[in-house]
Amino acid sequence: MEGDFITLISFNLGDQVYAFDSLQVRNILPYEEGNVAKVPNTKDFILGVINLHGNIVPVTDLRIIMKIADWKNSKDTSIIVVSPEDKLESQFGIVVDLVKEVFEVENDRIMPPSFQKGIGLIESFEGTVQEKDEFVHMIDLMHVINQIESKNV
Repeated sequence: MEGDFITLISFNLGDQVYAFDSLQVRNILPYEEGNVAKVPNTKDFILGVINLHGNIVPVTDLRIIMKIADWKNSKDTSIIVVSPEDKLESQFGIVVDLVKEVFEVENDRIMPPSFQKGIGLIESFEGTVQEKDEFVHMIDLMHVINQIESKNV
């Protein structure tokens, strides 16, 4: 429907810009390795857990899940705590290189993914939008969660 819009939060993973629905974001925290407690026998993309207001929140590294090469943590590395189902027990943290901005985009500006299905993480994307002078790839957070859960069995 024309005129409908979504509010996105954008962030960098490597040299690419990604975003998802900002209504799913609960907190944005600086990433400090000492604050993430390691959990034994977990997959490499599970960095550990943090205590957030008395809740144990698993922290995942989206850079590892998306096979982004040559990344390193910096002072801008952050944890975006999301809750896609709007429940405290469904919260989890996503490590990103840099949180950029929150912006609105009209739904009719979103270009659907044009890649063929079955060639990787394409099902994880809802589309791409051009914002200012860069392309922003919109991530389907529920699909990413399903991937995390299936890889963590």
